[in-house]
Amino acid sequence: MDDILVALRAIVALGAVLGLLLFLSRRLQKSQAKGVSPLAGLMPKKLAKLTELVPSRPAAATRPEKITVVARSGIGGKAQLVVAEFGGIRYVLGVTEHGINVVDTQEAPPLAEDVLAEDERPAVSEMPDDIVDRALRSVA
Repeated sequence: MDDILVALRAIVALGAVLGLLLFLSRRLQKSQAKGVSPLAGLMPKKLAKLTELVPSRPAAATRPEKITVVARSGIGGKAQLVVAEFGGIRYVLGVTEHGINVVDTQEAPPLAEDVLAEDERPAVSEMPDDIVDRALRSVA
């Protein structure tokens, strides 16, 4: 009889904890959808003034820069050269199953694609791959 009560007590406690977690996650999702502080969703409406004292996350926390893969070139069975662009710099990366190595870097050329609309951009295969050729010559 004691074992049944202990098991029942554990199940009730687990249900209460899971219910509380579900409740808190939904409140946090609603506050994040509104773009306010995460604490604003947890505080009662009467104590909402306290959330104004907590500084909100800066807008710089979002990542405006994206890493763009410009070109790929297979070298062997499981090795390839990848040209990736980040922050106006192109990186030639040697990618193998054991790791990634930086082979070469150069500033990204100012292409006319900055002016072109998204639907007018050339495909990856149409982009100039002189950086890949230069990297292949330096490795060979």
